[in-house]
Amino acid sequence: MDQLKRFTNTYIRPFWVRMLAVMIMATVTSSYSFILGYITKVTVDDVLQLKPEVTVVRGTLGGGDGSLLPRETRPRRDPQLTLLRKEPLPEPVVEKTRTEKLKFLWFIFFTYLVVRSLFAAINWFYTYHIAYVGQRIVYHIRLDLHQKIQKLQMTFFDRQQTGKLMARLLDDVQLLQSEVATTFVQTTRHVARILLGVIILLTINVELALVAFAALPIYVIAYKSFQKAIAVAFTRMRETYADTYGMLEERVRGVRVVLSFAKERGEYRSFYRRLVQIFRLALRGSMLNTGLGATCSAISAVATAFILYLGALRVQSGAITVGDLIYFHMSVGNLFMPLVALANVNATIQQMVVIISRVFEVLDEEVIIQDRPTAARLDTVRGRVVFKNVSFRYSDAGDYVLRDVDFRVRPGMSLAVVGPSGSGKSTLVNLLLRLYEPTQGRIQLDDYDLRDIRLSSLRQHISVVPQEAVLFSGTIAENIVYGRREATPEQVMNAAKAAELHDYVMTLPEKYEARVGERGSNLSGGQKQRLSFAMAMLTDPSILVLDDTTSALDAKTEARIQETLSRIMEGRTTFVITHRISTAMRADRILVLDNGRGVGWGTHDELVVQDGVYKDLHDQQTSQPDVIDDLEPAT
Repeated sequence: MDQLKRFTNTYIRPFWVRMLAVMIMATVTSSYSFILGYITKVTVDDVLQLKPEVTVVRGTLGGGDGSLLPRETRPRRDPQLTLLRKEPLPEPVVEKTRTEKLKFLWFIFFTYLVVRSLFAAINWFYTYHIAYVGQRIVYHIRLDLHQKIQKLQMTFFDRQQTGKLMARLLDDVQLLQSEVATTFVQTTRHVARILLGVIILLTINVELALVAFAALPIYVIAYKSFQKAIAVAFTRMRETYADTYGMLEERVRGVRVVLSFAKERGEYRSFYRRLVQIFRLALRGSMLNTGLGATCSAISAVATAFILYLGALRVQSGAITVGDLIYFHMSVGNLFMPLVALANVNATIQQMVVIISRVFEVLDEEVIIQDRPTAARLDTVRGRVVFKNVSFRYSDAGDYVLRDVDFRVRPGMSLAVVGPSGSGKSTLVNLLLRLYEPTQGRIQLDDYDLRDIRLSSLRQHISVVPQEAVLFSGTIAENIVYGRREATPEQVMNAAKAAELHDYVMTLPEKYEARVGERGSNLSGGQKQRLSFAMAMLTDPSILVLDDTTSALDAKTEARIQETLSRIMEGRTTFVITHRISTAMRADRILVLDNGRGVGWGTHDELVVQDGVYKDLHDQQTSQPDVIDDLEPAT
């Protein structure tokens, strides 16, 4: 329950004034059923004036039975309605005239209308504010989750499925939206009804009230027997939901692979099994909740029946009136009903605790990469980059991905980072962007340690064109301005011209307002790359990172892209991550990585004559006829 307390202090406490007003209104509305019960009692006792029929036996005179009627003409007495009394009869109730009854009935009628109207207004008031508070709470939770996710380091995402994160951000929080404020207010309302019911029952008849209270411990036992099972079932269901979201997101993203391997039937079976598991867990949770409610209802039914039996005897004895019995019966219902409701509320609270724990699990994730208090904002960057004995591994128990990498890049220089797959090329770029922190060593930009530069400032001066173009659903213009929303239409067109995309865009009917399909599905590989270049060029970066941007292109398309790259790279410090010698040989310097270590540094002409990884890659690639022509230096 610590998480629930923390949730209350963090997200509900800011609305305490509104919540307090709502809870007061909820407490007031808890008396509604009791007021209607009292109106019913008055109607029975003072308008209908119903009384039990009692035949009184006073004894016999002269051996007779005191009756003036012959025995054969006397009405038969019901032994259950015949009581032997020695004490004087209670004071007779003054019978109202028909006119008095009608006047009193009209008064009760108008009182009933006033009560209904008043409580309808109060109910509207607190229902509106419950919805308001619930929406505001969910709004803040989603905003905090989104903000926290934006701050987390890449190691967090390396161990999380995208679908699972989406399940927490949207699906889990959606459940809170309909329950959180309602649960708190309804709990207050039910507790108020129970307390008020206890007082009213004691004022009507103490003996009957004690019988009713004897059922309360049985409710506690029933609640305890279901509590843990409900929480476990709901936790497993939410975890299965998240796993299913993750699996579904992966399969949708990789649908081409699924189709190419003809695995539709296997994926159907896998998804079917997950749905069956969710169905069974949901059914189990529903049955447990229903079982708890049914158990409480059964306890209520037995207790109510016993109370009615004892109450009828009290009416016959004259201890209470018929109206009192009806009022007591309605009040007992108003006592037992909130007890059943509280049992269901508890099940909801158990579910909320599970969801809240999952939310705080993300919010409590430690942010390792963040700005230092003294971090500087750089207005201009020359582009001098230094790696000083940099080593990196993803976890303390893992192997080093980079080890003792040491090099310097002058402003405006182009550096190609070459090596076989898994040599640490992309990791080096991620460290430059501070998506990860070096395990050892340090990285400098213009004589500043990266940790002494604000993250927003650092990434403002570095643009990355990834290997697979990352595009968003929207227009071409919206994609180009993603990194610089304030850009003018002229700047957008200039960036597109620099990336040699403008001519293609002008052939489209909608021009720059043409829609881009999901992940650029309606664009060719070269068009997607040029659009990525335009996105990078619009930010006018001091440092440009090209992460194997031409690896997925054919030789002719790559040759055309290389011409574009040559213009883009001019005057900028550029990191070219590649495994192609044809791309690396165009750079000013080449860094060769192997198993995370720097094993070569120099120009193409210097490295190609030295035995090592670079010469092996060169020889391997020159042996392929389709790439021999690409290895000629750019003119």
